[in-house]
Amino acid sequence: MPLSAEAVELCRTTFAPESLGLALRALETYDAEQADRVHRVAIRPSEGKLNRLAWWLGGAEENLETFLRYGEDPEETVRPETRAFAVDFMNAFADKHLLKPPRSSS
Repeated sequence: MPLSAEAVELCRTTFAPESLGLALRALETYDAEQADRVHRVAIRPSEGKLNRLAWWLGGAEENLETFLRYGEDPEETVRPETRAFAVDFMNAFADKHLLKPPRSSS
């Protein structure tokens, strides 16, 4: 399924030009249930970081309902403060597990 124009435009406004191609390819890896909705939701909390985008897409694969609940900001079921805390926590967790370059053996 090709990415929607809305998802592509959201990527353009969220990711740096040098990361845009990789972000679009990462989104293309998610082609499951409600793909366009998941693409749009995953871009926002990633805050322009590829590792976070991958983390959020992984979350959608693991538990779509929870991913959408926090990602879409439904104020009637999740307080804004709770959602903001969850997004910050998950982003920090994704950043903590960012792959580090191997050390040289010198």
